[in-house]
Amino acid sequence: MAICRWAGYPQLFITFTCNPKWPEILRFVEPRGLSPDDRPDILSRIFKMKLDLLIKDLKQNKMFGHVRAVVYTVEFQKRGLPHAHIVVWISQRQRNVFSSDIDKIISAEIPDENFDPAYYNAVKELMIHGPCGLMNMSSPCMDKGHCTKHFPKKNSQRTTIDKSGYPKYRRRNNGRSVEKNGHHMDNRYVIPHNRTLLLKYGAHINVEWCNQSRSVKYLFKYINKGDDRITVAFSEATDSTKPQNIDEIKMYYDCRYISACEAAWRIFSYHIHYRDV
Repeated sequence: MAICRWAGYPQLFITFTCNPKWPEILRFVEPRGLSPDDRPDILSRIFKMKLDLLIKDLKQNKMFGHVRAVVYTVEFQKRGLPHAHIVVWISQRQRNVFSSDIDKIISAEIPDENFDPAYYNAVKELMIHGPCGLMNMSSPCMDKGHCTKHFPKKNSQRTTIDKSGYPKYRRRNNGRSVEKNGHHMDNRYVIPHNRTLLLKYGAHINVEWCNQSRSVKYLFKYINKGDDRITVAFSEATDSTKPQNIDEIKMYYDCRYISACEAAWRIFSYHIHYRDV
């Protein structure tokens, strides 16, 4: 929040996730009969190199204009693959934007397959949420019968920003759809992204617009969450015919969970938290 007092509210929130199908990874593991999960050190190294390149694109190459500050946090969660939450501050003279300006940076629609097939395939493979809801009630995003990510979104002819500072991106009902797991997914299921970043990095890269105080407070709570936790139970093999006195306090341990990728990341002394102002 000290950076916000100096640089104002951030404009972009980017989530960059490691793709185990990157050619640089497969080129190493496939000839050896391995899977990407077998080499968390390779996953961590490749992701770190691409993350550094992404920060360079934002800061030095000015992909979205002059950037005053960048902050990111790397997370692993129990799924193991690293991903970075990146907050970007754009320079003062570029802050007053209109909906049309957001549309130049962020898209939440399926592109024309005939006009831009590479972009279409990237969105189809990497930026479609679900299927969830009635199409798949057992999806990981489902809780009490509802999608925790609030998909499907509503169709909209133009981008708007609500009173809380959260954008509602343009999602036109133009008849375009992709097939995923036997279901047809339209623009309501597209995760917001930037075309240039998506095609260059070939990974899940969610790009969101944020420039209001309420969204900023949520944002910094989100990227500074605590470590992943896990509860472990220990039990002894005993004669089941005899009554047992179970000490539930000693039986359970609340532990910090560290995946193989996070262990490799820390061994390499890579930054978990990064700040450049």
